[in-house]
Amino acid sequence: MSNEVEIPVVIIGGGGCGLTLSSFLSNYGIGHVLIEKHTSTSIIPKAHYLNQRTMEILQAHNMADEILQKTCPPRHMSQVAWQTSLGGSSPLDRQLIHKIECFGGNEGTEYSQSYKQDAPLRSGNLPLFRLEPILKGLAENRNPGKVLFGHQVVDFDDEGSVVHVKTADGEGKETVYKCQYLIGADGGRTVGPKLGIEMRGPRNITDMVSVHFGADLSEYWDDRYFACHFINGENGTVFESGAIVPMGPTWGSNSEEWVFHFGFSMDDEARHDESALIPRIRELLKIPELEIKVYKVSHWAIERVLADSYRKGRVFLAGDAGNRRPPTTGLGLNTAIEDSLNLAWKLALVLTEKASESILNSYEPERRAVGEINCDWGLFTFNNSAVINTVMGLIPGQKEHNKQQFQSLLEGSDKGRSFRAQVARIIETQAIEFCAHGIELGFRYTNGFLIPDGSIPAKRDPLGLQYFPTTQPGHRLPHAWIERQGQILSTHHLVRNNLAFALITDVDGSVWIPAAERVSKRLSVPISVAQIGTRCPYRDYEDRWDSLKGIQTGGAILVRPDNIVAWRSIYISRRDGKELEEAVDLLLRGRVDICEGVEDSSRPRL
Repeated sequence: MSNEVEIPVVIIGGGGCGLTLSSFLSNYGIGHVLIEKHTSTSIIPKAHYLNQRTMEILQAHNMADEILQKTCPPRHMSQVAWQTSLGGSSPLDRQLIHKIECFGGNEGTEYSQSYKQDAPLRSGNLPLFRLEPILKGLAENRNPGKVLFGHQVVDFDDEGSVVHVKTADGEGKETVYKCQYLIGADGGRTVGPKLGIEMRGPRNITDMVSVHFGADLSEYWDDRYFACHFINGENGTVFESGAIVPMGPTWGSNSEEWVFHFGFSMDDEARHDESALIPRIRELLKIPELEIKVYKVSHWAIERVLADSYRKGRVFLAGDAGNRRPPTTGLGLNTAIEDSLNLAWKLALVLTEKASESILNSYEPERRAVGEINCDWGLFTFNNSAVINTVMGLIPGQKEHNKQQFQSLLEGSDKGRSFRAQVARIIETQAIEFCAHGIELGFRYTNGFLIPDGSIPAKRDPLGLQYFPTTQPGHRLPHAWIERQGQILSTHHLVRNNLAFALITDVDGSVWIPAAERVSKRLSVPISVAQIGTRCPYRDYEDRWDSLKGIQTGGAILVRPDNIVAWRSIYISRRDGKELEEAVDLLLRGRVDICEGVEDSSRPRL
């Protein structure tokens, strides 16, 4: 007979999405259990790029320390190159075709300055098989005995007021969890299909083969490279020639482990011939005697799919269960962690009876919209890389022709110089993958847990390269360094990880303080108040906040637990702060299900 356990939340899936969700819920004091069918965390590198939004989320929840110790330093992930090979001695070998900056890692550049000033932490780079054990350890420490690997979900049933989840451990012992909410963070394998939620979009675009291997490439590798793509006349197009990425644990040219990615058409039988992979790697690198130790070979298909819905009843989808896209731009794991946080604090407010259940209606319009944008961007940047083949005039299967193209490209004539300049110009467009600063930080919610203020929509870069900070509701709170009693903080540190909101104003906005205290006491929701500026408890440390705040003297900004702006009053209160009280009551108590459209900040729609 099955043992029955009552618990508020069940998470299905113990990857990066589920593990971070578990830690977030633990921080908020929400009881839950995580069920993962595998007995261990990932044994393959998979995702490895952690963008600045992810890093600041992890730091806010005290999860970043070990990651920061082990992640790749910025210098060793500052460039992406396109080369003919790493080794070899022929005229076409070891030739750099072009390289571009990535992730603001090149000191002194415009990109570097913007990456430094726009977030409290730099991007990280840590492969999943090193990252997930860290995340698992954190989740287990915060929720002992309830992070269950080697457990299978047998079935689940949403009965309207409760969800029953039947599980079995490795010995077949069954447990039924009676929960209020079920989260599918399982990559779309179980929960979504059982609910009948369709994943729509192109599938099986390309078959990718990833080889995780050990080798000493210190003699050949440029210390600054995040990745190196190979293109030459002998081994076909950019996808056929592949790319290599260091995996640490030592970074730079002394990396002990690497991943080589190849692309195959879906009907190419050679993609299944693993015995040919080591010779192929040696051939592409032009290092025939290279000693290689293969750890794992994995196949995965490029796809761009989005779930029709992120919620059905008491069941939610998060991470890859809701959207999957090409790995270009590294939006998979990062999107999943953002999903986890968005859902965690809303569930916590509902389960602690500090907010109406209707706030959960905001999860799908917020995160599905971002998921769709990220799916499209991943496919866009993946397809854009194929343009490199076009500008170089490469034709699949035409080795002699392709070799002649490379000879023309590398010759010292005017023709060769013009050819190289044109190729470089096209490769530069791949900055949309490696410098997508605006995509990573500039996402916005137009519909959800927010009250629009009627202002003109903030500027956005259509190429996703530039990030334009704004405090408009629905946007990430801009980062600026502030100082209090000798301690340097980010504006992001004003939001604590205890389900607190933050209210930011200045010395002339004192009228908002008693209003925040009143509504906080009435609804039992912490609201920490920070006055920033001259004669304020917090000093604008670099004199930058004043240009970012987007409000007049005496105005106020209400920030959600995930550092997204929920509401703002551009001007000083005319009603003793009652605008704030009405806004918080509207957001938390569900006077309307979802605020959408354009409203005046001082008169929320009731």
